[in-house]
Amino acid sequence: MPSGHIVTFTRADLVRAVNAFLETYGTAEGDFRTDLEHAEPLHFWEAAFVRQTLADASRLTGQWHDEISKTYYRYENTHSTDRFGNPECWIANDTDWNDDYSWAVQFALAAYQVTGDRHLREQAKWHTDFFYRGYYDDAYGGGFWRERGTKDQKDVPSNGFAIAAAELARYYPTETVHNDPLGTGRTYLEIAKDTYDWLKDSFLRADGRFENSFSGREWDGNLYTYNAGVFLELAANLYDLTKDRSYLADGVRVADFARTHFTTGSGQLVVYEDDVDGKGRYRPDPVDSYEIVFKGILLRGLSRFITLGGQTQYLDWLGTNAQASYDHRTGDLPSAVFDQAVGNARGTGAACGLAAMTYALMSTAAEPSPR
Repeated sequence: MPSGHIVTFTRADLVRAVNAFLETYGTAEGDFRTDLEHAEPLHFWEAAFVRQTLADASRLTGQWHDEISKTYYRYENTHSTDRFGNPECWIANDTDWNDDYSWAVQFALAAYQVTGDRHLREQAKWHTDFFYRGYYDDAYGGGFWRERGTKDQKDVPSNGFAIAAAELARYYPTETVHNDPLGTGRTYLEIAKDTYDWLKDSFLRADGRFENSFSGREWDGNLYTYNAGVFLELAANLYDLTKDRSYLADGVRVADFARTHFTTGSGQLVVYEDDVDGKGRYRPDPVDSYEIVFKGILLRGLSRFITLGGQTQYLDWLGTNAQASYDHRTGDLPSAVFDQAVGNARGTGAACGLAAMTYALMSTAAEPSPR
């Protein structure tokens, strides 16, 4: 790695850590328990982060193909019904937020890359089409709605569908999807670019902070690592598809702000979120708060920004966070909070440590050249 930082853990250590995670948090059915003291499964959006992390670790190491297929079909078999013309439509619950499904879509695409099971890619495509067709419009200037039933908020997380659209553009470069509210058809690349432009215009500030939502709710201006990660991953994909360097310039602003604002210590370990209008910077509870997963989303976006965008100046930062999580492990389970060991952790917190390790090794193996 540049800057003299080299992680000491290896792929073999990652394999051991993932196996420990599956043994500790995985269930026989293919779900993931909430924490070490509570066996009830994580909500499917959190589980989707775990599943995508597992898929990425598999892509790096060549292992766990059967586990990935099993956990995908566990999700589909327990969260789908015959609706909207799709016998395996995932939208069985009309109260789920739209961003929940964007994570399921992104996991399905990652799992397809590992398993080659075309059903997963087709399901990712169908659900992306469904949400774009009916729940993207020009209210507030563009973007996906957060909820289908109550259209009162547009936020950054729900626009993770643009990441899926960028991925689908590689498989279906000329196909268009008709948007009913706008009365127009757009290619997947155009969907991703339109959404990116709206996100940038709406939420990106001059110093690189990336705000959260439109609606009048008190946390509109909050700063989350989650949102920075979504934007970085989308920017990385769009640069890779278009070679337009403006995506890199925008991403650098966001990454640089995140590196100073959400971190602690000389290693700049990612530990904070920011409730701007309330308590200010805070550390999510590693057991009781689903927000513990947000930093994992940031690191995934950062990894894509490094590998697809060639932004090697962030390798050292990514590696330092991964190393800290590994150094503060409990047994073979990496730390959920990175800068200290925790005896119990939410499943997605432990998975953040796995993600950090996976992406540090993956980014180093890719050996991207600065662009």
